[in-house]
Amino acid sequence: MTDLLARPTRSLPPSSGPSGPVARPLWLSAAFAGVVASGAMLLACMAVGLVGWFASDAGAHGDTRDAIRVGAVAWLLGHGSGLTLGATTVGVVPLGLTAVCGYVVLRLGRWARLTSADEDAPAVALAAIVLAGVYALVALVTALLASVPAAEPGLMPSFTGAFLLALVGGGLGLLRRGDTSWWATRVPETARAVVRGALGVALAVLAAGSVLVTVALALDIGTAASVLSRLHTDGTGAALFTLVTGAVAPNAALLGAAYLLGPGFAVGTGTVVAPSGALLGPVPAFPLLAALPAPGPASAWTSALIGVPVLLAVVVGFLTVRRHPTSRFEQGAIRGLGAGVVGALLLSVAVALAGGPVGPGRMADVGTPFLDVLAAAVVSLGLGALAGAVAATWWLRRHGLVEDAVTEPERDPDTEDTVRL
Repeated sequence: MTDLLARPTRSLPPSSGPSGPVARPLWLSAAFAGVVASGAMLLACMAVGLVGWFASDAGAHGDTRDAIRVGAVAWLLGHGSGLTLGATTVGVVPLGLTAVCGYVVLRLGRWARLTSADEDAPAVALAAIVLAGVYALVALVTALLASVPAAEPGLMPSFTGAFLLALVGGGLGLLRRGDTSWWATRVPETARAVVRGALGVALAVLAAGSVLVTVALALDIGTAASVLSRLHTDGTGAALFTLVTGAVAPNAALLGAAYLLGPGFAVGTGTVVAPSGALLGPVPAFPLLAALPAPGPASAWTSALIGVPVLLAVVVGFLTVRRHPTSRFEQGAIRGLGAGVVGALLLSVAVALAGGPVGPGRMADVGTPFLDVLAAAVVSLGLGALAGAVAATWWLRRHGLVEDAVTEPERDPDTEDTVRL
């Protein structure tokens, strides 16, 4: 019995889990995530290019390398590379493809964090830079290999766009809930309200633009079906058209948002599509363009659509102050106006990315000028959110739902004033 009690116990081997001493360093997992995230989407686009090549003419024209190159260039376009085709420039970014690439890199960034050792904030920041650098390096190499004299993607735009996308998406994926705890303790309440309100108002107007495009397309679905039938596509071709439509659907939604804000957009040089009316010329045979209105002056109810962003901004401004309450009118006004103006800036940048040259001649002018959208958005969203925030502040004061609600009691000069105005 004495020997049993005195016998030394054998220690267990160290844990090999994510937080164990033999876990991978975070930067190494991030580098691997950058390779997988870029490679997976690149291979998927190449596969779509091959399928489209065989579906078009059973591979009678061109060769496999051309089809693979088309898929690689499409992936690069999703990162803002642009494409030079002789004297023609293609600068539009298929934002649907961009969103999918961002989601993939976010998921891979989250995987890297969950399967690696727990590290501090500087190590997480380094991992985000490593992930973005590896991802961008793959994009740069792809642009070099896919470039031919007849079709040259931009090298620096490919690297820069891929780096920024991976830095944002991968960085968000690498974060954990505890990593952002400083947000609630160090950032002022007003700044948090402005950021949340700005995201809310931008997403609300984008959703309204999506609804507008969907309804317009549904009302003229016969024209879209007729365009598709004239292209003589089979099942595979229709599926490819669906993929292409999905890739540019966010672009259409953002142009719909520009329409609601007032400036509208162009679909070719000398054209305009706005709530006041439409001036159109010949457009490409693309089913999504069936959502364009008929040429001519707009009806009264169509012109009234410019009030939709204002109403949405009022609602978001009201909800922002409800989420970040205050009884001081000046604080409520700052939060509402700041949310509207910052949201207008975010939305204007997104609308600018949604446009760009898509071909030669007239199609070199597609989209809306940045400053036109910004000016209209600042007025509509800024004033709308300001009105909603002031209304919410009044409502909170009236119902006494905030601790610093203003009530002016009779103050005794010998007593400390405990009511904050």
